[in-house]
Amino acid sequence: MKIVSWNCASKFREKYTSIIEEDADIYVICECEDPARAKVEEYVEFAGDNYFWTGDIHWKGLGIFAKDNIKLESIEGLNDKFKNFIAVRVNDSFNLLAVWAMDEDKEKGLNKYVEMIHDYFDANINLFDENLVMCGDFNSNAIWNDQHKAKDSEGNAKDQTNLNRKLNNKGLFSAYHKLTGEEQGEETQPTFHQSWDLEKPYHIDYVYTGKDVVTAFQIGDANKWIEFSDHIPLTFEIKLE
Repeated sequence: MKIVSWNCASKFREKYTSIIEEDADIYVICECEDPARAKVEEYVEFAGDNYFWTGDIHWKGLGIFAKDNIKLESIEGLNDKFKNFIAVRVNDSFNLLAVWAMDEDKEKGLNKYVEMIHDYFDANINLFDENLVMCGDFNSNAIWNDQHKAKDSEGNAKDQTNLNRKLNNKGLFSAYHKLTGEEQGEETQPTFHQSWDLEKPYHIDYVYTGKDVVTAFQIGDANKWIEFSDHIPLTFEIKLE
């Protein structure tokens, strides 16, 4: 199964035709608009009925879009107080968690992106196991660990390194780091270019799965995708028993 994870930087109604060239089975799209309230007929047709969307602003939320032959079901029993997370069951086979760590305190100069993911993890810990595929825009990297002073229930900092440790302990590993052998915070391939500037690269988008689930993984060509977004799509294929 092929999945694409991409922060489209809004106006997805104008950009979806570029990403569907990847011919993925599932698209996890951050900063996309709600198809139910969209006015572009072609975009509504693309979404069809087989999607999930969440967000406070109808033109900028988080969506999961799937081909018609893919079965998506909501997962019951989760703590749903968190914004910009969508968890679904796929083909009665595995769970998919879409993440868009959108910082509500950004205007106050606070960076709580990864802290939101820690809180979601702690509140929904039973969701996290080797049968989960987790992907999206984490807006986080280990290079910013010292910005996170808040502690979790175990007394550990809510930073990228400790999030990675928690996920590893649940049998989930970053596909990029597993395949490249690079360490967290030492990534050589960026997924984001601040202010749409190719000279300001960062690695802040991730795919986490069980150890042997990802069979192919690719970060798109920045020179192509910078026309559409400050983020680069992550395209990956998975194989689950």
